[in-house]
Amino acid sequence: ATGDQKNCVVEESQKAYKEAFDISKSKLQPTHPIRPGLALNFSAYYFEILNSPDNARQLATQAFDDA
Repeated sequence: ATGDQKNCVVEESQKAYKEAFDISKSKLQPTHPIRPGLALNFSAYYFEILNSPDNARQLATQAFDDA
């Protein structure tokens, strides 16, 4: 993939994760298995794809604290 294609996929992935995460927060209890699982995956995305360990840690910590 070219740089532009990769950037587009990264942006679209982040939008999809954000939308799914927002829905999970509004529709699911913090302990519902899908919600912390999604938070874990979104956190890994922040860490591995966006190279943003602070955001990854913040998201994972908040999900843990909520549960």
